[in-house]
Amino acid sequence: MPVSQPINFGQPVNYAALKDRNVLLTGAASGFGASAARMFAQHGANIVLADIQEAPGKAMEQELTAQGAKVKFVAADVTSVTAQAKLLQQALEFFPRNEIDIYVPNAGILGPPLAIAPADPSELANLTTVPADLASPVITVNLQGVYVGTMLALRYGMGLHKSGAATSPKSIVLIDSLAGYCGAEGCVSYTAAKFGVRGFMRGLRKHAAASGVRVNSVCPFYVDTPMTSALVPALQAVGIPVATIEQVLEAIARAATDETAWGRAISVMPDGLSDLGDDAAGLQSGKQFSLAGLGEHWEVLITGPLSDEIPA
Repeated sequence: MPVSQPINFGQPVNYAALKDRNVLLTGAASGFGASAARMFAQHGANIVLADIQEAPGKAMEQELTAQGAKVKFVAADVTSVTAQAKLLQQALEFFPRNEIDIYVPNAGILGPPLAIAPADPSELANLTTVPADLASPVITVNLQGVYVGTMLALRYGMGLHKSGAATSPKSIVLIDSLAGYCGAEGCVSYTAAKFGVRGFMRGLRKHAAASGVRVNSVCPFYVDTPMTSALVPALQAVGIPVATIEQVLEAIARAATDETAWGRAISVMPDGLSDLGDDAAGLQSGKQFSLAGLGEHWEVLITGPLSDEIPA
């Protein structure tokens, strides 16, 4: 079964399709997540917001509730399976129809650049855990958290157990990155996690589609958010533009509402959105990177100005 045809960006986004949809959104207290929460609320969705940051999460709930949105905040650590299960349980209890229509596992973090210091091999005799300077919460949050949350949502929350699921318009929007296609020199854990999300999308898309759930991914270049606040000035200092939150929101909304699109990856660059062609016809994104120069553009831009700027 081939994936869908590339996304047609000439068609307007069907924001009206978000009305009364049940949306579960992680990492919702800041950055992409906070902006996406406002977008979903603006268009009439029912939303469960999740974040490890409790104070800003509750503030977001209050803000959107005051605007008339049907919204609930749940404090949750996506690295905990127990927390993810409780989040899903509370979401299903909150939502009309007790189901999820749109799942956006957005929670993510950055980490420090690669720094492998030489050490005495004699330490290996007593080594029982990963050394602290090599352990990576980025992998745990950005990949494991996405995998676990998505699989739980699919199994328990998206109606796969009900008849007629094969015609369901339900959607999962994975938040990937262009680092999952070109890499980010020195940012080993972040690159590994985002390549993992790419592989997860590719491995899951046909299986989920057969059960009526569309899986697509959104792959931004750098965007000015709280998480990248230490990076954007370095880019701007050398004249490199960044993508905008509005572009990311358009990509998320398009992936969530375009019922003809599944198994697609959307690139979000300063000059606009494009389909990465992550399929056999697109040579696993090779055509798009060759035609648009994305590979060279990405690697040249982030090598140098950013390799030493990733915050801990």
